Amino acid sequence: MRRRATATILCAAGDIHGRMNLLYEGVLAFEIALGLRFEWVLHVGDFGVWPDPARIDRATRKHDGAGDFSAWLAGDREVPRKTIFIKGNHGDFDWLDSQHESEVVPELFYLRNRTAMSIGHGPNPIRVGGLGGCYGPSDYERHSGTLQGREKRHYTRDEIANLRNTGPIDVLLLHDAPSGVHFSGGRNRKWTSDAAGLDQLVASVKPRVCFFGHHHVRVDASVGGVRCIGLNKVGSTGNLVALELKPSVGGWAILGEWPR
Repeated sequence: MRRRATATILCAAGDIHGRMNLLYEGVLAFEIALGLRFEWVLHVGDFGVWPDPARIDRATRKHDGAGDFSAWLAGDREVPRKTIFIKGNHGDFDWLDSQHESEVVPELFYLRNRTAMSIGHGPNPIRVGGLGGCYGPSDYERHSGTLQGREKRHYTRDEIANLRNTGPIDVLLLHDAPSGVHFSGGRNRKWTSDAAGLDQLVASVKPRVCFFGHHHVRVDASVGGVRCIGLNKVGSTGNLVALELKPSVGGWAILGEWPR
């Protein structure tokens, strides 16, 4: 496979809700179709981290099931491409918070809220920042350290403030959509995100590009002059987006989407 020495090639991925096997089957098939290799997969939350399938929440039990994570964890299996994920609004948040290292299985890294991680190669690595979870009006003004159990599915104002102070960010990963992003779905259903604070975060941080999930719809939006791309659910058109980040400041391009 050809490799572009002067750029970092990444794959952004939407919600998978535990279907790790299907995710990586898609990633590898996408590589073959493009004729390249991804250096990292960047995941926007609802990865489906349930180490103990008996602990899944009601919505997961009803819709998606526990998924594949517990088998990968038990087998200490290495994911085929280095992957960063943020939290969604479904998962074992207490287990994630109890992990002392960001690497939860080999080459799979949990990016905690309000933090950033450097990836890529050369003297100017790519900075990836993350803010997972969805908007919860009752928890938004609370301090993140006071949230317990399922309350941890929400992000908080103090986490946004902290992320704004972490330094430059090239790629911003959100789970929920910034306030004001418009959606349309089946049966003429339309809605607009009311996720407070995320639009100000995007406008303040000014990443090259922002990705989000949660709504299971492929959508493009502009927030504060930044292109924000909503990703679809695993197996659906627009679940994976390949992008090339060039060394020059602001240089990036979409190389393709998967499934076609």
